[in-house]
Amino acid sequence: MNHPLLWGGLLALTVVAGAIRLTLGYPLLRGRSVRLGPLSITVAVVSALALVFHCAAMFFGPWINMVPFLLPAADMVRAMGPGSQTTYWLPAVTLVLACRCVWWPFLAALIITLVGVGVTMYWPFSLVVHLGWLAAVIIVGSLIPLMVLRGPRASR
Repeated sequence: MNHPLLWGGLLALTVVAGAIRLTLGYPLLRGRSVRLGPLSITVAVVSALALVFHCAAMFFGPWINMVPFLLPAADMVRAMGPGSQTTYWLPAVTLVLACRCVWWPFLAALIITLVGVGVTMYWPFSLVVHLGWLAAVIIVGSLIPLMVLRGPRASR
């Protein structure tokens, strides 16, 4: 999909949020922040990467197709059948489970936006509506680490 302003803006937001978080060294809402355990962090990262792959297979097919071992999985995603739905909903649910201890407004926003993306992808909605939900989930996904996730404990 040729939406360079959308994708570029979302990429910029994600990079800026990450840079602010790394520069500060603490979340902006320290009173509401939580520290995820190593298993939760691993599950969240793997789930997020699976969701990014799902989007990349749909919107950046030529790039994904250049990696031969990704082609079968990308074709399954693009078929929009049960395999595609599983490769979306399973990582979405595991991401929510990994973040279950995050302050409830952020968790609710994550759940709502992930459901919005899934519903607009598999039910007959226009691409513009789907892209709006994708933008929302990327924004929420960028704000959670910035606002409410603490880093690992410093070693003594």
